[in-house]
Amino acid sequence: MLQVYNTLGKRIQSFKPNEPNTVKMYVCGPTVYDEVHIGHGRTFVAFDAMSRYLRVKGYNVIRVQNITDIDDKIINRARDLGKSWNEVSEYYSKTYLEHIGALKVKIDMHPKVTTHINEIIDFVQKLVDSGHAYVANGSVYFDVDTYPGYGELSNVRKEEWDQGEEIVKEKRHPYDFALWKAYKPGEPYWESPWGKGRPGWHIECSTMSTRYLGNKIDIHGGGMDLVFPHHENERAQTESLTGSTWVKYWMHVAFLTIKKEKMSKSKGNIVPLKEALSKYGPSTLRYWFLSSQYRNPIEYSEEILEQSSRSLQRLKDAISILRKIVQKGPIHYVKEEDVKVQEQVIGTISRFDEHMENDFDTSNALTAIHELASIVFSKLQYSEDVFGALIALDGFRKFNEVFAVMDEEFSAELDRLAKVIDAVIEVRNYLRKKQMYDLSDQIRDILSRSGIKILDSKEGSTWRFQ
Repeated sequence: MLQVYNTLGKRIQSFKPNEPNTVKMYVCGPTVYDEVHIGHGRTFVAFDAMSRYLRVKGYNVIRVQNITDIDDKIINRARDLGKSWNEVSEYYSKTYLEHIGALKVKIDMHPKVTTHINEIIDFVQKLVDSGHAYVANGSVYFDVDTYPGYGELSNVRKEEWDQGEEIVKEKRHPYDFALWKAYKPGEPYWESPWGKGRPGWHIECSTMSTRYLGNKIDIHGGGMDLVFPHHENERAQTESLTGSTWVKYWMHVAFLTIKKEKMSKSKGNIVPLKEALSKYGPSTLRYWFLSSQYRNPIEYSEEILEQSSRSLQRLKDAISILRKIVQKGPIHYVKEEDVKVQEQVIGTISRFDEHMENDFDTSNALTAIHELASIVFSKLQYSEDVFGALIALDGFRKFNEVFAVMDEEFSAELDRLAKVIDAVIEVRNYLRKKQMYDLSDQIRDILSRSGIKILDSKEGSTWRFQ
């Protein structure tokens, strides 16, 4: 049973989505005023691994990740560069999409703020009509005191509710936050019931998540730096409008550090994702990102990345050995010592699943896969155990479905594997015709343990992955 850590309440909970077979996931994307960096990459890959594992478990995962393409930071950057705000946002939106595409991050929808202005205005108006927001000099603010649960997500005390916004007299309380910002000369604007202006930061995610995922979301996440005020504010404004629990599991990725300091633009210790992709490649980056469980900080250094590259190559070498065993054949009668090794292989694959079920613990799951590689190097490569090799290959296949670090090895490998399994089934069909049922049943059981289901019929047998 999958267990996940919920930031709301700071506790481990059994994972049970709102709908039996569907997981709705919303992850906060970038504000596109500059290049995304490896800290962003770590967050996006962490949630990608979660969604991939959920798909392996049979869930239909719908993942939405927004693009903030209008914001104070974009306006200021455009002013510094002498360009229009939309030139800046379009350029960095394009590079962001290219970089996460290179990282093999799968996202179903990428809504932008500027294409949802009407929906945002409608959302804000409903908050005003319900008494949770108020208009002041053309701006609209959320009245935090109208939401009793404010602060529960972050555990930030009331005296520390700093919204990071300009303190203006028109606010009822200094900790109220902007839903709509009144027009200032030289800034982009849209017409609204309250005059010219543009959306505040927090309202966009509430609007777009409910637009595409409805009023009940299973997982909402991002980096730990978003817990307050961004996610606290999202929760307040959304649940004030819907009147019910909005997000079931709040999940947050820990910081990426350099020399034990958080990576941030203000510290000037940024490593652009583009630069890291060029230097190390997407597979090594993904391997490194997932070598630490998502709630634990991860330290960047060139030495660590180089070690990750070597460790990944070790897994690829193990797969190469398994290929040779399978290709050599022929299929031998299973020996007692082979069965013992197969049990060890199955045990490591089971441990991989156990660790992933424990709050997506990719770190220990990776350890289990390296244990599998050790079995390949120490035992399987000295045997002729085709069945053991098939089981191990299936374990590496499952690992890659989640980690996506060895796609090249498995694009052709699946074709080869299918041909080998077809050959095994042909042998088994022959044994059944000869009424050698003990041996044919043994083959069926071994294939079943490796995740291959045999479908018997009068015409013969076929197979599929379980």
